[in-house]
Amino acid sequence: MSLAMGTPMQRFQAIIAACLLSGLPGMAHGQVRVVGKLSLTGTVETVTRDGLTVRDPAGRRHEVRVQGGKEQGVALSDGTLLSAPANVQVTSEFPAAGVKPGQVIRFTCQMDDTGKMNGGVSELTVLDDGSHDLGVVDGKPGDADAKASKFRERTVTATVKMALAKRIVVELPRDKAFNRKTAITCPLSEGAVARLMSNDPARIEPGATVVRLEALELQMGDVVAQTLEVENQGAKTVADKGDDALERKYRTLSDTPPAAPRLVRSAHFAFVTDVSDREWAVISEKLERMVKALETFLGRRMTGVVEGFVAKDLGKFPSGLIDEPFGVQKIQRGEGVCVNSRLGNQRHARLYSCADHGVIQHECVHGICHLAFGSTGPTWLSEGIAELGNYWKEGDRAIDLPAPVVGYLQNATPKRKLLEIAIPGRTESGTWQDYAWRWALCHLLANNPNYSRRFVPLAIALMEEKQGASFESVYGPVAKEISFEYDQFLNTLGNGYRSDLTAWPWAAKFQKLGSGEVKLKIKAQAGWQASKVLVEEGTAYEIVADGTWRIAAAGKQLTADGEADGRGRLAGAVFSDFTLSKEIPLGVKATIKPPTSGQLFLRCVDTWTELADNDGDLMVVIRRAP
Repeated sequence: MSLAMGTPMQRFQAIIAACLLSGLPGMAHGQVRVVGKLSLTGTVETVTRDGLTVRDPAGRRHEVRVQGGKEQGVALSDGTLLSAPANVQVTSEFPAAGVKPGQVIRFTCQMDDTGKMNGGVSELTVLDDGSHDLGVVDGKPGDADAKASKFRERTVTATVKMALAKRIVVELPRDKAFNRKTAITCPLSEGAVARLMSNDPARIEPGATVVRLEALELQMGDVVAQTLEVENQGAKTVADKGDDALERKYRTLSDTPPAAPRLVRSAHFAFVTDVSDREWAVISEKLERMVKALETFLGRRMTGVVEGFVAKDLGKFPSGLIDEPFGVQKIQRGEGVCVNSRLGNQRHARLYSCADHGVIQHECVHGICHLAFGSTGPTWLSEGIAELGNYWKEGDRAIDLPAPVVGYLQNATPKRKLLEIAIPGRTESGTWQDYAWRWALCHLLANNPNYSRRFVPLAIALMEEKQGASFESVYGPVAKEISFEYDQFLNTLGNGYRSDLTAWPWAAKFQKLGSGEVKLKIKAQAGWQASKVLVEEGTAYEIVADGTWRIAAAGKQLTADGEADGRGRLAGAVFSDFTLSKEIPLGVKATIKPPTSGQLFLRCVDTWTELADNDGDLMVVIRRAP
């Protein structure tokens, strides 16, 4: 029997309690000191989980950290976790027909007792905070004329069932039906608009107008938002974030937790749980999608189902119902565990978990792998893959980690080496820091195309407990290559980072440049790219770049000269004996003498975590200088 322990955010509580700091202006706390305040307006260029970049009217760019509503703090550049919840207000205005089925809207209209409306609705509000009561509330009587006197002003709060160009159909729950009607048709006036008002910074879109930003400037250079008012411009609808689409899909299901736990099932899972019908529908669909993704990635189907318990409120579970005291203890701590066992060819996976979706996903990965392969492999692989499941979001290849984890990995000194992580066999689960390093290694192996093809056969061999299978036997032949990329990854990772965009082009062929020239395209949406030119120390080379590219979704087109701060500029570096030289600024036209002989690489200078929203490329010509 193997025990696979999860790593929910509760594992960080002891750390957070020690370093969670107040962000009041003018006060210093530990290593965090406020040195000034920033007040500005501008345009949002990029949005990440950690914050956003704002271009002010003078053209200056500001990176602002914003604590999300569900985050316990913001990770500063030195790794400190700062408690600085911001007062955020995000508004959007778009055509009323742009509302989506499943969204909750509110509007005021003239309506009779049968649900028929007098005239169309010109304005409606999309409710985003989840704290609303569905139903119809009477207002004052209509006074248009005698015929219309049967119409009264009413406020309707309901779920969108269907949205068309000239009308919207909304649906009320049966217990809130209006005169026994659950569906109400809402005619739209010409030019009717919908407005979103949200306090969730995740609703901010690139290109939005910053109406007001009040922020603290800290001594290490970080800027942390206190007040943020943003208007999304040109929106056609409310963009989906996180579980929005699933929440809308199952909006009609009850969100009220049941009085007692009951058995719920899906194709690959069977749990006794007290989560609501709606939450179970969301959880089960996420789990089933994850099963499909894992089975496709690993090329093996699981046999049987993962069973067990998912508890939101342990007090609802009768004493003795949860048959594993250790499982109860894990749930009490807001954690989870998957108890895997086998007898002959029979495999069983039993889950005990709190209701945190990431914890459930993490533990279910253990169960899926065990039911597919008979074991979960050595601890580094078992927990590393499970952590990939913890943070997995369908269709999203970018890193998206909680603030404590990303802050720790960015600032840990020294960084753990590959062989310090990939320890053979089963070892102690360890601390949350151990889980972070295992995640880092497995993320790189699974997402970097240089190593992902070897990773799957290795993972399968280790989970099948094949003799001689090990990390060293598979990656030993490319030890220098993977060590170089691993170091690059740790030095540049952050939320938004894409390992597939930054993979090193090892297969590129290089040669010395004679009397001719080399022409090639360099993309903005990539890391270092091969010039295919072997440069020689002391020899002068002329590099000319033509065209434009963009380094932000809402940014302007730039030439190879980039911006005044160097972002967007074409740059080079020389790679020799697995060492990369310092960055060499180039621009539209430059003549350089390389600091050493080696392979010349080029890239668009941009924050490594913000490459995904870049686009465009430059035509670059390289020749020996006259």
